[in-house]
Amino acid sequence: MKILITGGTGYIGTTLVPYLQERGYNDICLLVRDKAKAQGIYADSVQYISTADTEWREQLTEYNPEVVLHLAGLLNSKHDAESVEPIVNSNVLFTTQLLEAVSHTQCKYFVNVGSCWEFRDGGTNPNPNTLYAATKLAVHPIISFYQSISHWKWINVVVYSAYGKRNVPKKIFELLYDALDASTPHPFTEGNQILDFIHVEDIADFFYTLLTKLDVITDSYTQFHLGTGEGHSLRQVAAILEELTGKKVNADWGALPYRPHEVMKSIAPIENNLCVLGWKTTKSIKEGWGG
Repeated sequence: MKILITGGTGYIGTTLVPYLQERGYNDICLLVRDKAKAQGIYADSVQYISTADTEWREQLTEYNPEVVLHLAGLLNSKHDAESVEPIVNSNVLFTTQLLEAVSHTQCKYFVNVGSCWEFRDGGTNPNPNTLYAATKLAVHPIISFYQSISHWKWINVVVYSAYGKRNVPKKIFELLYDALDASTPHPFTEGNQILDFIHVEDIADFFYTLLTKLDVITDSYTQFHLGTGEGHSLRQVAAILEELTGKKVNADWGALPYRPHEVMKSIAPIENNLCVLGWKTTKSIKEGWGG
């Protein structure tokens, strides 16, 4: 199976690519902006197409993937004058350029990866809480158009709150970890947000399982919400961390205000994961913390 992956040098991609390779998926091509950075991570174990090359679309067509895993996106909670253009260029323009190139291949499955922040109120009704989330939703009609002229199956995967390794910029797990036995209190919100935390290795295993079971995807459009189906507040996560390390999270709860449109409850509806793929997560927060 020939697999094209965008976002291969990102938080999820750097776990997913070796996870697939270890399980026999060796015909992988990464579509990247910085080829040198990607080669520093993977050396010659995968193929590369760089968007810095003016002929990248032709190269993609020549590679002719059967499956596209579109992980790439610019995650930014801002919506100021400086942020608008890069967010739209990354999440809308680049995705459209990718779709145009893929439409000239014999691709059978286009897997688009989105975010739980597209659903501000939780559940499955779209209601983005940031410009980033809005742009991730904005490409859906564009994907639908290209699907109508290309006839591949569209699989939409909504990823919830990932953890399991260090990240830049820091995620809530890293911020709480930094506060362990800190000499001064670290500022947080009240910490009552209830989020669905999923380990990055579970995310990789989901995509591996999806690839092994593509033949069960019979509908032209299928959506999966990728989480555990359980929620924990930030204060509960802090308590788990204290239990695991024997240290105290020196947090000043309430020192920061909630952001506008703060998502207060976001738990993945995982029925499709179970019913269609027979898949569920394996790592609890306690089991996955050190991953």
